[in-house]
Amino acid sequence: MKFTWDSIKVEKVKKDHKIDFEKIKDVFEDTFSIDLIDESHSTRDEERYIIIGKITLYGLINLVYTMPNDNEIRFITARKAEKWQVKKYEENLRRT
Repeated sequence: MKFTWDSIKVEKVKKDHKIDFEKIKDVFEDTFSIDLIDESHSTRDEERYIIIGKITLYGLINLVYTMPNDNEIRFITARKAEKWQVKKYEENLRRT
């Protein structure tokens, strides 16, 4: 799978949220991660997704991404998980 992002956006995310896209690719390896459709930001032309997952460097994060094709995941933005996302993740952990 190829991971891509906008170079200007990656710098903004580093500055605003202290997260480096290059270092969060392993969020997709978290077996307890939660994937959601980002209905409020999806359009007819682009469906956006949110993955809430844990990674070694940053802990629990929220990554918004798209899948422009079958071989590409394009990162839109990322930040530390919000309280409701932490709760949802912990509930998912308890289910297993």
